[in-house]
Amino acid sequence: MTELQRDDKYRWTGDAIECESGIHWAIAEQANGIVAIIVNSPGGVLTGKQVRVLAEIVGEDGVIKNTRRMTSLLLIPKEKVETALEQLQAIGLRVANLHRSVRNIAACPGKGFSPNSRGDTLGLAKELDEAFYGTILPWDFKIGISGCPRNCTGVQCQDLGLMAEPRGKYSIWIGGSESGMSPTHGKLVRKGIPRTQVIPVVKRILETYAEGAEEFGAELGEGARVRLYHVLEKTGSERFALAIEEVLNNPHVV
Repeated sequence: MTELQRDDKYRWTGDAIECESGIHWAIAEQANGIVAIIVNSPGGVLTGKQVRVLAEIVGEDGVIKNTRRMTSLLLIPKEKVETALEQLQAIGLRVANLHRSVRNIAACPGKGFSPNSRGDTLGLAKELDEAFYGTILPWDFKIGISGCPRNCTGVQCQDLGLMAEPRGKYSIWIGGSESGMSPTHGKLVRKGIPRTQVIPVVKRILETYAEGAEEFGAELGEGARVRLYHVLEKTGSERFALAIEEVLNNPHVV
């Protein structure tokens, strides 16, 4: 089984962002010369203090744009980037990534907020972020969590989607795509996953994805931006279903 590696060590050179592993961190100069920084915030949750500091970073006339991945996008002059990164770190915020890792995790408000929700979403988003932030992957990996079948986060349209079930369990979909020229729904591969097993199951899915991308790399094309659905076209979903069962049948498998 492919062993996952992590790398959250990036460096701002004063002109661009550098990262040895090739993860694309979300700091980039825009067409108008302004630099955009996307702030990682699983489930879109920020504290009042964090919101205040974000406002201080951009200034009274600056702009913060909320993105569809539940992140805040800061637009600032290039000379402010280094200081902004220090301010983000000081309040416990991290830069999001754009490619080659797990993207910011989208989640609806979930149980305790929505009367329809059947389970926790925001706490799970935070746990998944802590477990997989900076994990090196073949390309993008988008995760969405919904607390009920109203499905506010469109879990079937993510690389990996989790939907809460009654009694603290989750259903899981894999292989969806919400963007591009051919958006598609993923496949439901397992119901009834206990909350305690969600992290190990997701880890095994990421390992199987990375392994498949390496195995079929020549067929998928050199330098290709290999998403999970590309791997599924080669392996079928059964390989992933079996990997999930291995984890669920042996809680000590990690």
